[in-house]
Amino acid sequence: MSDMGIYRHHPPMQLPRERRKSYAGRRAKLMRKVVLLFVLPGLLLSGCNKKSANSQSGFSGDVQFVTPFNTERPTTDGKLYLSKGRLRVDLGPMVDVYMVEEKKGWRMFPKLKQYFDIGEKQVRTYVPTMTDGSPCPASEHPSACKMVGKENIGGRSATKWELVNQHGVHIYLWTDDKLGVAVRWHIENVTYDLTGIHEGAVPDSMFELPLGYSKSNMLNSAR
Repeated sequence: MSDMGIYRHHPPMQLPRERRKSYAGRRAKLMRKVVLLFVLPGLLLSGCNKKSANSQSGFSGDVQFVTPFNTERPTTDGKLYLSKGRLRVDLGPMVDVYMVEEKKGWRMFPKLKQYFDIGEKQVRTYVPTMTDGSPCPASEHPSACKMVGKENIGGRSATKWELVNQHGVHIYLWTDDKLGVAVRWHIENVTYDLTGIHEGAVPDSMFELPLGYSKSNMLNSAR
């Protein structure tokens, strides 16, 4: 007997209404977190620094976003990995994997086993565009961008920059002098920090799309 024949006599079992509501509630809560995390990189600036990203043999570190306007969860912690021009960021309910040279990647949701395609816009917080060691040429107002000075961030030498976005808001960026990545952003009361940097090999498997994940158009429409 075919599957359709089975279903004609025995319709697929439906979840009780309470369980459907519970599942819908969990999914809605996850989507609220996802939408917030979509906004965070857009609050900052810049695209990917191909030269610095591709030149690294590998490193990992801890990332943290502080967003006081999100009263439910003002702090979001995660992990960042960069190796051979490939970026991975585990942040909240999602995982971004991005190939810098190809300008493509995936945003994955392990709990849902779903993903959608992403581009440079979705990962521009982590590796700023640098020209001769400066983010100013690629900034929204190059003439207003300037180097503030050198600082020690987490025991590493970093350069502090002041930029101005299209809304006239002053943004402060700290870049690691050796790795060329952003180790701190500060825009009004929103901050991003990369700490606990450990240089070393990162397994290639960290930058692959796992088997069994399905592509989601619904999640893609939330961008």
